[in-house]
Amino acid sequence: MGSRDLDAESKLEEITVLPFGDNGINPSHLIANSLPFSFTADDLPNIKIIRASPIPVRYRTVRDVIPRLLFPQPQQKVAPTRSYPPSISASPFEDLLATEFTAEDKPRFDFVLHIGMAAPREYFTMETCAHRDRYIGKDEAGESMEGDTLWRDEYKAPEILQPGFDAEDVWRRWRADLEGVDVRPSSDAGRYLCDFIYYTSLVEYWRKDPKGMAPVMFLHVPGGTKDFDVEMGRKVALGLIGAMVGSVRQR
Repeated sequence: MGSRDLDAESKLEEITVLPFGDNGINPSHLIANSLPFSFTADDLPNIKIIRASPIPVRYRTVRDVIPRLLFPQPQQKVAPTRSYPPSISASPFEDLLATEFTAEDKPRFDFVLHIGMAAPREYFTMETCAHRDRYIGKDEAGESMEGDTLWRDEYKAPEILQPGFDAEDVWRRWRADLEGVDVRPSSDAGRYLCDFIYYTSLVEYWRKDPKGMAPVMFLHVPGGTKDFDVEMGRKVALGLIGAMVGSVRQR
């Protein structure tokens, strides 16, 4: 669905949020897959959640898929949908890409939440920025982005991009909703696929309007995969979604 007016006077009743799992059956995907299709919170509209299947951990796939996923063009054509295990009750991102839209350059989602794993961490982080350069770590296809200059030379994009939220306000709301849970802001998403997919999303909004609102956030989760870990991750993700939406609507 297309974007809507998100200012404080909006009569909005539903907001679409897109979580991503980033690498198959790992904590990020398990948490994303556990989210409800909709939920409500105090003083917020009904929030609709579209749970997409994992984006492959490949730089070139991310750069190809994300722009088309966020800003669809009319009558997009894509390859047939891949099959997924029965445990994955999510919308394959290829199906989302195949949806036809009539309005060009309009964002498909009102908010975007990426979810990725940061296994060494034992706490949850909301990433407050993403980086343009120095992606030298190899992806699952054995490729890196070392020497790539598309964003720097062709797009003339900034070295660092930030989401359009008031990060301090979002963190305050998020923390208040999760008493006793270790949640933190972070300015280091890792210079790997998590950082890369985050910048890829942010730069697409920046290209449309350098001074506009980029409603994108990245949540890093610990590496636990037990039921308790997934349930905690679900609670944390829903809390962050509510904090994002609440912060924007109450500006």
